[in-house]
Amino acid sequence: MSHQKLAFIILGLFIFFLCMGCGLKEGVVQKEAKSYLWFTGNTGGALVYIDDLSPMKLKGNYYTNSETGEQIKKDKKIHYKLTPGKHRIIVKRMGEEVVNRIVLLGSGIIKEIEIP
Repeated sequence: MSHQKLAFIILGLFIFFLCMGCGLKEGVVQKEAKSYLWFTGNTGGALVYIDDLSPMKLKGNYYTNSETGEQIKKDKKIHYKLTPGKHRIIVKRMGEEVVNRIVLLGSGIIKEIEIP
């Protein structure tokens, strides 16, 4: 193989790798900062107050079988999305406060709140 062909091949490879390198993108992938609350226990008829936001009614963890009247626990967990940080959680049922807690949530964390 002559020196001229070898130089041509090396030059071609150099140009090829130079062009391929231009498509390389660097960066950092950062997920959205979010955390979740998971309410367990007796959630039926409960209202939750988070910080100074409007209250929201919790979805029940049980449903009633229409034929037998038996209460059956739901398989699906219901998570409520919240921003990470410090939050005051108050849960009331029939006007009575059953939970009053301050929680510190990190990004990507699911915090369980047990309701008596």
